[in-house]
Amino acid sequence: MFGFLLKLFEYLTPLSTLTFLSAKLTDAKLGSVTQWLIKKFIESFKINLEEIAEPDLTKYETFNDFFVRKLKPEARPIAPATQCVAVSPVDGTVGQAQDIKAGRLIQAKGIDYSLKALVGGNPDDAALFDAGNFACIYLSPANYHRIHLPMDGKLVRTIHIPGRHFPVGKRNVSYMDDLFTKNERLVCIFETQKGPLAVILVGAALVGSIATVWDGTVVRRSGIEVKDYSNQNLTFKRGDEIGQFKYGSTVITLWPKQMGAIDSTITPDTPVKMGQPLIANPRLAQD
Repeated sequence: MFGFLLKLFEYLTPLSTLTFLSAKLTDAKLGSVTQWLIKKFIESFKINLEEIAEPDLTKYETFNDFFVRKLKPEARPIAPATQCVAVSPVDGTVGQAQDIKAGRLIQAKGIDYSLKALVGGNPDDAALFDAGNFACIYLSPANYHRIHLPMDGKLVRTIHIPGRHFPVGKRNVSYMDDLFTKNERLVCIFETQKGPLAVILVGAALVGSIATVWDGTVVRRSGIEVKDYSNQNLTFKRGDEIGQFKYGSTVITLWPKQMGAIDSTITPDTPVKMGQPLIANPRLAQD
């Protein structure tokens, strides 16, 4: 009954409208009000100011300027290729990290969702990762909100899939079927020396916007939009920034089985930091 009531409430609540209004408010230059909001946010979420690249809070003109703050390079060391195949793209908490079985990904106990639907419905895109692995990492408001590439790669294409903006916290994940295929998301597919890699940015309630370093803020639309970048030589190194969330959300990473297994440190409900191992080095795993 609780699950049914939760779904009913969230379907009837204008979360997309609230998300739009949230974006406007948090991007506004409100002077002393902005400074007050930032200080209350730091206090509420116990933000570690020692790791912030710009410690002078007056330099942040909007709340979102602070929310997507950069960190000092040494705050997030990137695990080298000798240690692992790929690293975590974000700070957060692991929701699920498992095999992709029969074209389905586990969302929570008793709930799974379609790989094909997740990537926008194209069977060729889904086939790249079928029988592979995935890791789903949830970012709370307290986390660092810039997104980085797990390994060296070249951007091939993006698929923007419009959708709802349901919350993606543990409660919703446990009760709402197909949550990650209902919400707005941007699927970013990269070509690497070891095979294809997808980094999927999932929108959620009060996520003001999703942005990438190559195309800026994603414009919300009514239909799926595919952009081909294969001829633009957009290459990134392991750990390079590729985008950001303006408020908490989720990143799902997909990779084929032959690229490597999920690192042993990536387990459900475990906190992770950007730059720590995500895909284990097969040679080290065998040793």
